[in-house]
Amino acid sequence: MDNIAYIRFNKAHFDEWRKMSLELFPGYAMDHLERDLHQVMESDNQETFFAKSKEGIIGFINVSIRHDYVEGSNSTPVGYIEAIFIKPDYRKHGVARKLVDLGEQWILQKGCTQMGSDTWASNEQSRKFHLGLGFREEDTLVHYIKDLKKGP
Repeated sequence: MDNIAYIRFNKAHFDEWRKMSLELFPGYAMDHLERDLHQVMESDNQETFFAKSKEGIIGFINVSIRHDYVEGSNSTPVGYIEAIFIKPDYRKHGVARKLVDLGEQWILQKGCTQMGSDTWASNEQSRKFHLGLGFREEDTLVHYIKDLKKGP
């Protein structure tokens, strides 16, 4: 897409970032989301890049450096895509790929040689997106929960 600028995080775009984050994570409590976004802003091990058109911010990527084990990795630390979102009208135009490229460059500068990411097994669109960027699926995990009742 023409006329798209790619920029590092800027506090002036916080409201747009928060709004898109809520679209990406519906049902996430606003106070928890804002706390998490402020942690990203204050961390040396996390970075956010924006895609900006003449209409404003149209997408973002949050990347981090993880020092804990990342599924499938054989190195540490590992760069990680924590979140990526592109507004629907701008999808399938290379915007996400460019944001991932910026994330990769930042991760390489931090000394990492691998990048991880995750999505829900049921999110076919995201799975295809990751595979198209050169990621390989590492594992599938199913979570279970059981409600417990206290005894008599």
